[in-house]
Amino acid sequence: MPQQKKEHVRQAIVTAARRHFAEQGVKGSPLAAIAADAGTSIGNLYKYFSDKDALFEAAIPPTLTQELRTLLREQVEALGTARNAHALPEDHPYWLASARTRAFSIEHRYELLFLLRRAEGTPYESFHDDVAADLTRLSVRYAKQVYPELPLGAANLRALRRIYRAYVGSIADILAEEQSPRALAEATRTLSAYHLSGLRAFFTAAAAAAPAEENP
Repeated sequence: MPQQKKEHVRQAIVTAARRHFAEQGVKGSPLAAIAADAGTSIGNLYKYFSDKDALFEAAIPPTLTQELRTLLREQVEALGTARNAHALPEDHPYWLASARTRAFSIEHRYELLFLLRRAEGTPYESFHDDVAADLTRLSVRYAKQVYPELPLGAANLRALRRIYRAYVGSIADILAEEQSPRALAEATRTLSAYHLSGLRAFFTAAAAAAPAEENP
């Protein structure tokens, strides 16, 4: 009689795979080590997943990347035309969207850490740059509405790209370094506050310098 599969065993294997993929990448994560971390045997792992590709698809589902990018877009768009996010009331859609993004990041910590740091050699190896590019485009759209006097020439666009590459890298650092959900939440809130203040300063200074600015 075939052995009945148990959902808690399958979930333990998927959870262990996410942790290994986030810390060592896919190539550096032997199935035997994942099975041992899940508290089962390699033979039992193969009863649930035919190979590493099948396990990878279960651990890092394709829908997850789009869900994060959608949350980030909704968060930026919720800011509307506000120049100072810190002046918005606590129940403003921006803060509610920020809370959803933060909760998602905490829930999917290992998956996001893999996507942002260990995705080389997988279909997601450009994810870090893709997210930074998304945020740059959203920031440009926001700036055109809120700072119409700001020239968005080549120099300012390069600066925004650098800002968002660093921002996404900082998110990856937080996911790697902060272990508890509380610490993750506090660190991401602090990063967001710093980023918003810095971005406002950037737009304000660039707009003020507009007549003298040269954008080759």
